[in-house]
Amino acid sequence: MNDALYHAALSSNDLIGPKRYGMILDEFGAVEPFFGLSPREQIELLGLKKEDAAVRLEGMLGNGEKIVRDCEKKGIAIITRGDPKFPPSLLTISDAPYILYMAGKMNYSIPLIGVVGTREPSNEAVNINRYFVTEFVNFQLGIVSGMARGHDTVAQETALENRGYTVAVLACGVDIVYPASNRALYRSIVEHGAVVSEYPPGVQPDKWRFPLRNRIISGLANIVFIVQAPVGSGALITANYAEAQNKDVYVVPGNPMDSRYAGSNQLLQRGAKVALNPEDIVLDLCGGKKTAVKRKVKEMPALDEAETKIYEQLAGERHIDELAALTGIPIAELNSTLTQLELKGIVIQYPGRFYIRNI
Repeated sequence: MNDALYHAALSSNDLIGPKRYGMILDEFGAVEPFFGLSPREQIELLGLKKEDAAVRLEGMLGNGEKIVRDCEKKGIAIITRGDPKFPPSLLTISDAPYILYMAGKMNYSIPLIGVVGTREPSNEAVNINRYFVTEFVNFQLGIVSGMARGHDTVAQETALENRGYTVAVLACGVDIVYPASNRALYRSIVEHGAVVSEYPPGVQPDKWRFPLRNRIISGLANIVFIVQAPVGSGALITANYAEAQNKDVYVVPGNPMDSRYAGSNQLLQRGAKVALNPEDIVLDLCGGKKTAVKRKVKEMPALDEAETKIYEQLAGERHIDELAALTGIPIAELNSTLTQLELKGIVIQYPGRFYIRNI
């Protein structure tokens, strides 16, 4: 029997999480010897109290065999901690998963930004999300999120629309599409990115699994970006995990009269970094000047007067202060217009608020 089978068998039992997995390794240095114990000895080693623990332990190997067959049939990869394909960033976090099930393909060559937020976003915040993620992708950064309704979906759809890379971390088996409305998104992520979970195929998205899932989102991410989060949002749990993992948390400040930003603003009060523009985040993450990838624009769209003034000044790279002086456009209007030009693919912004034509 191979290592994947033993790990799959353990993952079939919700009584055995990362802490009890650690107890097995502390005792034996490997997983296989654990299965040589009697159920009574296993219960004593793990300190289990559940009345049905013996029954659940006795069926683990059979469950593991079924999981392995199911994964082979569905093309799902099984990656254990000892596997060289296991994400290195997860090895250092507290309560790291001991197994990952994966549909698609992980890309370890690019940094990942964890993008999370409320399931009930405002229209303004959706636009902010799309703007930031578009720029992250332009700077060759990947997106990791949970494929939940709201900001997760917006971020991952935007990444794929811009031919970027994204990872979805699920609180259920990787063969379960949750929410069901994201079936098309799920298929696209599997094709162009990866869907991962610590739970075997067929496991349903029970409520208690979601907070635990969030530690994997932050663990895979180099930094975490909170778009919009009310008090009690799961995004705040992700932020807490990120802080515990010594990851920077960036937060979009919001209207104090909008409850959907209440949790976000609390994060800022306790020391999270303010997310004012994506380029500053890229600069902090990558250091120095990272080149954006030019997006192909089929034809030049019509420009209004302000957009034309700006475009004419961008034959070469210019700082926003220089643009303000040359165009005479007030800074608030200039910021807004530059954002629209970026979303249209007409200009590119570099870290430090430098801009240049894309077409």
